[in-house]
Amino acid sequence: MSFRLYKEGQGRWARGALAAILFLVGLFATISVSQWFAGNGWGTDVVFTLPVIHWGPELKDLISVLIFLPFLVGGYWYYNQSRVSDFLIDTEHELQHKVTWPTRQETVKNSIVVVITCIVIMGWIVLADQAFKALQSVVYH
Repeated sequence: MSFRLYKEGQGRWARGALAAILFLVGLFATISVSQWFAGNGWGTDVVFTLPVIHWGPELKDLISVLIFLPFLVGGYWYYNQSRVSDFLIDTEHELQHKVTWPTRQETVKNSIVVVITCIVIMGWIVLADQAFKALQSVVYH
């Protein structure tokens, strides 16, 4: 098994984002499982003790590491799988070279339109809710 990266140096941001997401999801799963075991009082037995530092990992710690390993292996595999990597490389290239990004002024103007639209829709929902509450109080009382 070679540790050479597929198309090294290409698509670093997109591939790095995928690796970071898998790492964070794996870390969340690992911590959640460890806390679940600790909260239920399971897996708190010391499996073995390291003689020099007098520390022993608990069973919940070892299970948590076993849950984290597939995320690391999967991240490495996805990072180097040609089909996934080529897609991410092409996506990053297209975002950098073919997409026309809006200017700051256009972004501010469009954001104002979105905020105003959200306020109008929120107002309409509040009015409809009040109307239905009034109608309900008339019909059922």
